[in-house]
Amino acid sequence: MSGYWAANWPIWISAFCVLAVYTYLYKDNALYRVMMQIFIGVNLGYQAVIQWRDVLYPQWWLPMLDGFDALFGGKGSPWGVLWLLVGVLGAMFYLQLSRKYAPFSKIAIGITIGIGAGLTFKSQFGQNLPQLLDSFKPLAPSVVRMQPKTALRLAGSDFAPLVDGSLAVFVTGRQAVAQEVMGGVELWRTTLPSPASGSPVVSGQFIDVPAGTNVLELDPSSGAIVANRRSTATEPPAVALEAQAVYRQPQYIHGVDLIAKGNLIRGVALRNGVAEGVRKNDELWNRAFAEPVVCLQSFDGVAMVVGRHRSELWELPVPQAKLTFGDYFDNWVFVLTLVGVMSYFFFSFKRRGPIPVAAATFGRWMLMIGFGAFFGNTVMTRMSFLLDRLMFLIDDWLRPLWHALFR
Repeated sequence: MSGYWAANWPIWISAFCVLAVYTYLYKDNALYRVMMQIFIGVNLGYQAVIQWRDVLYPQWWLPMLDGFDALFGGKGSPWGVLWLLVGVLGAMFYLQLSRKYAPFSKIAIGITIGIGAGLTFKSQFGQNLPQLLDSFKPLAPSVVRMQPKTALRLAGSDFAPLVDGSLAVFVTGRQAVAQEVMGGVELWRTTLPSPASGSPVVSGQFIDVPAGTNVLELDPSSGAIVANRRSTATEPPAVALEAQAVYRQPQYIHGVDLIAKGNLIRGVALRNGVAEGVRKNDELWNRAFAEPVVCLQSFDGVAMVVGRHRSELWELPVPQAKLTFGDYFDNWVFVLTLVGVMSYFFFSFKRRGPIPVAAATFGRWMLMIGFGAFFGNTVMTRMSFLLDRLMFLIDDWLRPLWHALFR
């Protein structure tokens, strides 16, 4: 039994504190008030130590000392001295304890509230705006469809560009340009002695660019022309892809077939079942390019659309199931509730006409339903805390005590 008490005395203290707080369920009493004061004192002391150790000391005190040290010839930045002003601003909060200087504390309070409001508005705006925009899209599912997004812009090309790993080489007239495929950074640009007549290809350690009856060998790291040799009969003639009326590039990973005709690119289902309710050759999306498409290449979830004057890297949307009534019903409820609640507040003083009155009434009902749901969620959260404490009393306190007494 002595071993039980040596190992479980912290559990007994915790259980006593829990039961002492729960005595308030019967009535207010001295034991409950004592425990509440102990809890507040311990929490404040703990927070004071944490704030100094993790915030004030490393992020305020040390930078300020480094600034003073730099002013007297030491290392560091003298701008760190400005942290002293932050300390003064924080100390102004305590002027509330003085009747004479209490108005000065409003300066620090106003600055803090202003910064907090700005950060909160920015955070909420950034989090809620995409949700609002997404909720409006499925209101007309037959009209609004997911579209490819332009990830970055690349150089144009007269022929199919060479894509080798992260390197892409474009040729336009007498210009050869190398860029990073996923970054768009230009690595080098080379002026050719004659216009390119075909697509660049990898040949051993070099990049071959057909130019008339010759083939130019370029260094892939710098773009420098290493050799200029005559083309042989074994080399096939280059064909510009713009001569093809339709260029198809299967996107097997997502089950999408990309079809380019003119400047229009369509994404169609490659087979049945790429998404629920989608059958083979169903059009999933279409998007117009800025100019006629010379070449179209697809990778893992992206497509490179090439034109003579510009190219773009598109992020392809994942095939989505055909929307049904249940898929966008909740978004209609959201929009109607938003309009109704706004009408309730905007027309709370004067309501003229059946439409504002009906919208305000609907908004009031939805507002009450929302408050009820929020309150119910809060109650369930508190109940989960209660159940957690009850399980603590049973599993960590009473059950070990039972085993220690009657085993």
